[in-house]
Amino acid sequence: MSLPAVLLQDSFRLDLPDITVPVVGSRWAVGILFLVHIVIASYTMGAVVLGPTYEAIGLARRDPRYERLARGLGNVNLKIFSLGATFGAFAVVVLTGLYPTLTVTLGTTFFWPLLVGFSVWFVVIFAMLTYNLRWDRFRSRALHVADGYLVAAGEHVFLVVIVAVDSYMLTPGSGAGAAAFFNPTYWPELGHRFVGNISWASFFIAAVAVVYSARSRTPEDRAFHQWVARRSMVVGFLTLLVQAGLGALYVEGLKAGSPGAFEYSFQGPVAWLWIVQAVFLGILVAGSNLYFTLSRVPRPGLSTALSVVVVALVVAGALPAGVIPRQLFWLRYAFLALALALSLAHFLAWRRGGSAAPADLPRSGRLVLAATGVTAMMLFLLMGVIRTTARTDFTIYGRLRENQSTQVYQPPSERFYP
Repeated sequence: MSLPAVLLQDSFRLDLPDITVPVVGSRWAVGILFLVHIVIASYTMGAVVLGPTYEAIGLARRDPRYERLARGLGNVNLKIFSLGATFGAFAVVVLTGLYPTLTVTLGTTFFWPLLVGFSVWFVVIFAMLTYNLRWDRFRSRALHVADGYLVAAGEHVFLVVIVAVDSYMLTPGSGAGAAAFFNPTYWPELGHRFVGNISWASFFIAAVAVVYSARSRTPEDRAFHQWVARRSMVVGFLTLLVQAGLGALYVEGLKAGSPGAFEYSFQGPVAWLWIVQAVFLGILVAGSNLYFTLSRVPRPGLSTALSVVVVALVVAGALPAGVIPRQLFWLRYAFLALALALSLAHFLAWRRGGSAAPADLPRSGRLVLAATGVTAMMLFLLMGVIRTTARTDFTIYGRLRENQSTQVYQPPSERFYP
């Protein structure tokens, strides 16, 4: 064995101290970096699906407002993409230094999927640049829409891989390879995050559009931004209904895949996070119903009554475990399902009965949209915190504890190096 190889091998035998982050702690230091990355990356993943979809609808309906909206979404994505990637790279570097054994374990378990996931960004970046910077130079608008969907497809290849790693850490499969990739919570989490990206991004776009409408100096711009707010709120609400159903499937997958983590998360010291999540979800559902009521012409009493009933059902579903014990956990699903069903009925009645013109939306309606947009972002981030805290002191639940993950990685044998 050569001298450099011997020195490299011996370096792993040194009794090096663990690296920790003072005050905040290593887990929160890594978590904060990843949360900042996730809020940017998840928004772009939702927006890259919405952009070409709006552009295609505009072509079909010959409505230039849809193309203007799609162009705006594309420009924002291009501006914040590098910021999200920077935080993501920073988070991985910090994770590697603070949790070397965990990083090597995940890297070797998912080496080929991660290699594919990171390699696809070469295609994504090229397609994103051509989609945004050569918008008016495409001879075929259909080809331009296809380029936008290529960006979306590429970004979601990475989502497919990252969800496998994330779900494996909470509900690891019984073996390696496909069993590790397609673990008990993989499919529900993948669908939940895909739809959730579109939902929270739409709610947030509606909130931003409301702010822009208030700052607009021309009636045309004000009307456009009110129109964007209305369209985005509707998309956010409809996808929220699907997201809630997939969330219930995810909880059932967690219960089956890691019963101990389920018990700890729902009845342990962090159980209050689920109540906060239910409150945030309730704000979104109630806010959507209030928007339907406030934008009615005229405002009938039935619409107001539906909003009140939905709020009551959401509050009932968010009651603590002391009120709704585990044996009656199904009541939470029942309350939520009924609230969502009534909300959907309210939405259909709103569509059929006529609603206020975009520029005539009252101030209270604009405030509701702004509140739901901020809440949607907070809800999405909270879901990531809940998944992490459910692992207790494990980094890979049931297999690798945090104190083991922070140790300097030891090669399996002396033959590890040539």
